[in-house]
Amino acid sequence: MPEIQEFNIDKWSTQPIVEQYGVYSYVSALSLNELQQLALNTNTAPLYQGLELTYGTTLGSVCLREQIAELHSSPDVRLTAADVYPTFGQLYLLPKYNGVDVGLWGLKETDGWFPDLEELADMIKPNTKVIIICNPNSPTGIVLPRDTMEQVLALAQKHNIVVFTDEVHSPLFHTNEPRPPPLVSLGSLRTISTASVSKAHGLPGIRVGWVVSQDKEILRRVITLRDYTTISVSLLDDSVAAFALSREVLPKLIEYNLRIYAESITLLDKFIESNAKRSFVQILNKDKSASDNLIFSKKLVKEVSITVKPGSYSFAKEGANDLKGYVRIELGSPRRLQEALVVLEEFLHKYDVF
Repeated sequence: MPEIQEFNIDKWSTQPIVEQYGVYSYVSALSLNELQQLALNTNTAPLYQGLELTYGTTLGSVCLREQIAELHSSPDVRLTAADVYPTFGQLYLLPKYNGVDVGLWGLKETDGWFPDLEELADMIKPNTKVIIICNPNSPTGIVLPRDTMEQVLALAQKHNIVVFTDEVHSPLFHTNEPRPPPLVSLGSLRTISTASVSKAHGLPGIRVGWVVSQDKEILRRVITLRDYTTISVSLLDDSVAAFALSREVLPKLIEYNLRIYAESITLLDKFIESNAKRSFVQILNKDKSASDNLIFSKKLVKEVSITVKPGSYSFAKEGANDLKGYVRIELGSPRRLQEALVVLEEFLHKYDVF
């Protein structure tokens, strides 16, 4: 096994610090009781008390996979449990550290963080096997609309390339613009969608993620590799995830989460007029130059116990962008954010340069 570099986002999140205000990329997590109250029938529960705590099924329950398939379906393309495989893992680092030639399609602030399709076309090489995107994008929040996704698919089909999209933050859309459909519902078989209940659904304690594809060979290879790491899906996680994704509970869960985020966005709008709808913001020095966000973040947590994630440390990639001065701020708890912004404003006025 080759030497693998530490994952900076997780490294930053697990440092031994005492924090008063934290930063998370999901809405404040519900308890099992709060989740149960979203169901119309209060007699139903996320966990069946008679559930035997034995090995779960290798691929996850049919009930859970059917509900995941529904999330990724469209009126034109109806997916089934057979197209879904529960999993969890890093997006592109493992391929890189296993010798795969990885090129980074960087987003630029000068382009409004919107990707350049001509740049993508120029990046394709004879040995290119897959195009990987994140939609909605993390951490910028940019959403690729359907027509852009179709252009990416057309380019991939021209070169016989698989398209893989991480949709973990869908459907947390905060505008009235048409929502992009799941990639796997656009009619191309050589596509892969992945997601989990951690972010959009606010249930990071339930360790359930999934791969969805109509390409049976892709799923076969994923399942074969997973057999070397995990015997089966946890029945406890499976049961709670299936309850949360049910038709009865899911709409209320997403409505609840969007309401929480909308309240935080309003608070942030008052604090940062130029970046009201994103939690990824840039801290400038008094001379308008980009700050050193690692120094800023360390000072912030040391002096006032507020944790943010430094963009250049956690998200910047060599050859893509440096994200200098950017930090990620939590939107999942309006009360905590409101308190933190008061302290943050005072902190910002203490320094001319970070």
